Amino acid sequence: MIIKVFKKLKQNQQFKNLRLVIVPRKPERFNEVADLITNSGFALTRYSKLKSGEQTEEQNKQTVILGDTMGDLRKFYSLASVVFVGRSLVPMGGSDMMESAAMGKCTIFGPHTFNFRETVKDLLNANGAIKVKDENELCETLKKCLENPQFAFQIASAGQQVISNNKGATQKSISHILSLLPKT
Repeated sequence: MIIKVFKKLKQNQQFKNLRLVIVPRKPERFNEVADLITNSGFALTRYSKLKSGEQTEEQNKQTVILGDTMGDLRKFYSLASVVFVGRSLVPMGGSDMMESAAMGKCTIFGPHTFNFRETVKDLLNANGAIKVKDENELCETLKKCLENPQFAFQIASAGQQVISNNKGATQKSISHILSLLPKT
């Protein structure tokens, strides 16, 4: 779905230099996603080839980068203007949106986020993320964020604040549970 949205955005001359990085959650999907990218008519650069030096930046004039390495998601987030959190336009529960929000990135996700209900609720209540219902709304929302960086910045800042306000929640919960247990 994200490839279709990207294709629509690229048709607009305003977004001719737009780049897409797709990072599959599971390594066993790397080749499948690579095929989806090339079958959609886009050239593909595998990040693993850039990282290993098999491909240089001069050779990397491709449009879509496949994040086919482990442990580099934060690097991709740091370079992004806007982050769409996958597995959320279909009933798969979504992926973790906390990391992108914590890094101050305008974070967008679909309606299927049951794996992260509380985080989603907190982010949406604070206008710290954007929830879209489908592919068309995703396209329009991305367009708005790219055309209006101040709008995207406000969303990103609010999201970062939500995550910052909730830091230490696990430790607080553990301390509270321990205080309720009988002392031996």
